[in-house]
Amino acid sequence: MTDLETLEAQVAELRDLEEIKKLKYRYFRAMTYNDHDALKETLTADVVTSYSDGKYVFEDRAQLLGFLIESHDPNAGIIAYWMAGMPEITLESETKATAIWAMYHHFFSHKAGFVDEMFVYYDDEYRKEDGVWRISKTGYTRVLNQILDRREMPYKTQAPQWAVDAEASASERG
Repeated sequence: MTDLETLEAQVAELRDLEEIKKLKYRYFRAMTYNDHDALKETLTADVVTSYSDGKYVFEDRAQLLGFLIESHDPNAGIIAYWMAGMPEITLESETKATAIWAMYHHFFSHKAGFVDEMFVYYDDEYRKEDGVWRISKTGYTRVLNQILDRREMPYKTQAPQWAVDAEASASERG
């Protein structure tokens, strides 16, 4: 392999690593904003998932999206966000990669009056299809999980307008 070919291969590898990082960030942004179309585009059609230490297992994208849409519905007074970092990404081939991610999740149910906070490690697999990286397998193992009863604590929450509008719409419907 010539020096130029070696350099081109290294640049391609760096590009793939960066695309996988952007993919995972896009996945969490789509989850936070309930952007189901963007979320769908981050996943392969045959994605396999195992959340909450195997409590929630899904064998394809349609099943997974149905669960995520229902469990994180802003009309139900739920605000959630995810922060991921410290990726350990391994390129297995030009079309397959694996990664471990540290992730913090904050899930606030205004109606139920609780906050669920957790720190987990995600184990992901990625597949490059038609030049685009997508998540083909994902799941996490909890390191720490705490549920706080907000009915027993004084607090003030400020939320973005879209979350406030969704909550108002839900309460108007009864």
